[in-house]
Amino acid sequence: MNFNLFNSLILAGVIQGFVFALIWLFSKKYRAKSTYFLIALIIVYSLSNLQYYLLDTGIISRREFYGYLSFPFPLLMSALFWFFGLTFLNPEKKISLGEKLLFLPFIIGLILGFIYKYNLLVLGNELDYTPFFASLHQNLEFAGMIFTVIILVLLFLKILRFEKKQTYSPKKLLLRLNWLKSTIIVLTLSTALWAYLEATYVYGTDDSYFYPLWIFVAIITYWFGHIGIYKYGLNEERKNIRKVARDRYSVSEVIPQQNEHIQKMTQFLKVDRNFLNPNITLDSVANELNLSSGHLSKIINTDMGTSFKDYVNKLRVEEAKRYLTDPDFVNYTLVAIGLEAGFNSKSAFNASFKKITGMTPSQFKAQHTN
Repeated sequence: MNFNLFNSLILAGVIQGFVFALIWLFSKKYRAKSTYFLIALIIVYSLSNLQYYLLDTGIISRREFYGYLSFPFPLLMSALFWFFGLTFLNPEKKISLGEKLLFLPFIIGLILGFIYKYNLLVLGNELDYTPFFASLHQNLEFAGMIFTVIILVLLFLKILRFEKKQTYSPKKLLLRLNWLKSTIIVLTLSTALWAYLEATYVYGTDDSYFYPLWIFVAIITYWFGHIGIYKYGLNEERKNIRKVARDRYSVSEVIPQQNEHIQKMTQFLKVDRNFLNPNITLDSVANELNLSSGHLSKIINTDMGTSFKDYVNKLRVEEAKRYLTDPDFVNYTLVAIGLEAGFNSKSAFNASFKKITGMTPSQFKAQHTN
């Protein structure tokens, strides 16, 4: 038997992967196409690691592994990763027949594996009864890695195209996808490295250097499962806030007689609620008002005694205060509230809120909900 720290960590990851899936299964929250694919990915990855854990520790022999347990899970994981990304970007997306063909490599690998198992267990042929089947499992593993790299690169490019098309709309979320892009980059590079090591590995030589890479990929994959569920939940909270806020907190007021440009800016930012756009800038507002940004900045400083940034942040903080004191949002995360108030990060939300109110959002919430 070969029990060591590395494969013990892999087993711990497998267990938490299954526990994570069970918790999701018995939870009424987080039900969507994207989360189904994500949980399926975590389960399949855990099954893949479990079978290799049993082989690595010597609990089962190579013959038992290839005869009973070995399945081309990496080929399935690639497709699941793609479909998670696809449905996360567009929850209403219907998967086409052509896209379903991404499951074909796994089906082919499964069929070849069953033929191998039939010859090994039923006909009694040994592991190397033909050159093709002698290297079948190694080739399937390598093909799974290459397929994964291709899928991840294509998904990354799809995300870049999606981001270019994203524009602010009161009815649609601006998805923040840096976490997804970063994860894809890390997984792509680590999988490509693994494929290279697999291709250059000489059977029978020391393979202990695979352990750190195995642990690293496992950590990233399981982290991806947790953060993917979290991001889905965050987006659902934001959608609910936006839906309620659109009807409950719409601004209808008489704008006092002021500088004509200030009136138009107030109408555009406050009444039309464009201050909720996290990408709003002095330049974009000036362009909307057909003014130079320098001239608009001077008018705001002179007539309102503040800067454009401080004025917009004050509107956002007032909006956030409404959400924080609304009983419908009492269990919502501060991140969702901050993002829906127009801030582009939790840190920016906390800093601006404390600067304007003298307390953090969590302190304000505690003070007004008790």
